[in-house]
Amino acid sequence: METGTKEKRKINSADAVAILKKSGVEIDEKKAREVLDLMYFFAKLM
Repeated sequence: METGTKEKRKINSADAVAILKKSGVEIDEKKAREVLDLMYFFAKLM
């Protein structure tokens, strides 16, 4: 899910993988990118 804009993001997919790994969640960068896209989309709705 691409949000369609090229806004600057503070967390990239590699950072998300590292953060989630500390919590015991194994995820690859492609899935992390999809999760981040969804989270940024929801944040725009607020």
